[in-house]
Amino acid sequence: MVPPSSPTVRAAHLLEDLRSLAVLGPTDAARVLAQLPPASLKAIEAAVPTARLPLALNLEMAEVVYRVAGEAGCRRWGTASLLASLDGFFKPLFLGLTKLMAPSPSLMFKTMPQGWATAYQGCGTIAVEQPVPGQTRLTCVGIAPAMVTPAFLHAVSGTLAAAFEVSRYTGTVTLEPWKPGADEVSWLVTWKKAG
Repeated sequence: MVPPSSPTVRAAHLLEDLRSLAVLGPTDAARVLAQLPPASLKAIEAAVPTARLPLALNLEMAEVVYRVAGEAGCRRWGTASLLASLDGFFKPLFLGLTKLMAPSPSLMFKTMPQGWATAYQGCGTIAVEQPVPGQTRLTCVGIAPAMVTPAFLHAVSGTLAAAFEVSRYTGTVTLEPWKPGADEVSWLVTWKKAG
């Protein structure tokens, strides 16, 4: 049982993270699985999808992915995990968002605060601003200090880049300068119409 004040993550998110290791290719996915503690894998695989598990399980997986596949692999994994969520855990939110119009990055990022709050508890809140057309800054205010690592933050960059996989836009996600232990971290997303 997770103490009520401890940061947690929804088990469904961790299950999608595990399935999304496939994006790393069979060799690297196998290396990640081999380096994850068996007790961690068992806790994730045995959990009911709506359960809340310790955030440490998410961070542990991100660190191993980063160690095995580097920043680029961590970003690919983050993208794959969100795409899996759009067909699973976040499907109702995504279908509601796209029912009336084709998704734009701006529209999709407006749902990020709700998505973050659904996946994470005790891990801060997401603020969304649009400094200029074609740009969105997402800031996690009060982020759990344990999340402020290159591994986790680059995986979130990949999560944000998933917007370009489900829309008619291309763009970049830039993790803005941050300091270990910071209580606020930002990503600047810039995009334009594809083609």
